[in-house]
Amino acid sequence: MNALSRLTIAAPALGACVALALAGPASAAKHVYSYDSASPLTRKMTENGLTFVFDKSLLNQKLLKLIETHDVGQADLKPASERELGPGGLTALIGREAHERDLYEITGNGDGIALRRALCRGSDRAWLAFGKLRLGEDLRIQALGHDPVTGATRLCMTLDYSFHGEWVLPPVDLPQPDRTDRFNDAPANTKY
Repeated sequence: MNALSRLTIAAPALGACVALALAGPASAAKHVYSYDSASPLTRKMTENGLTFVFDKSLLNQKLLKLIETHDVGQADLKPASERELGPGGLTALIGREAHERDLYEITGNGDGIALRRALCRGSDRAWLAFGKLRLGEDLRIQALGHDPVTGATRLCMTLDYSFHGEWVLPPVDLPQPDRTDRFNDAPANTKY
């Protein structure tokens, strides 16, 4: 096989890879999934379950907010690195077999400090580790906390949730016709 035929075969694959790479943030869509508490401990901590607001693209997802369903509590989450957990990262804390590998720190915004205290009493920092949020699939969350006295990070609790549903977001505002042009008599765009 000569170089030209190899290039002819590789070009479509390379084009698809470039398209996927460029599609990331530009094609991200906001989703809202709700989960019901599925174990006694989880019902004690969040009796009516949790709702997550997140951006989802073809290859990635980024959590934006955690809301206690049917209650007023909410906390912002920010992506975190396993290095922040100390030696061994997530594997040392939750084990090699655990699927919960997306790590987010609970910020101090909203009810973040109260959530940190409820999940990991005595911790000055707290993280949530979980797998990808998938439509129709249950969710396990590992709550981790940093002890300011010992400097160690520990597993505080494991919370299990069953998928409840996806919230339908309102439609986006459509662009309207240019009304500064007196000859433009196009009707106004509506959402429905």
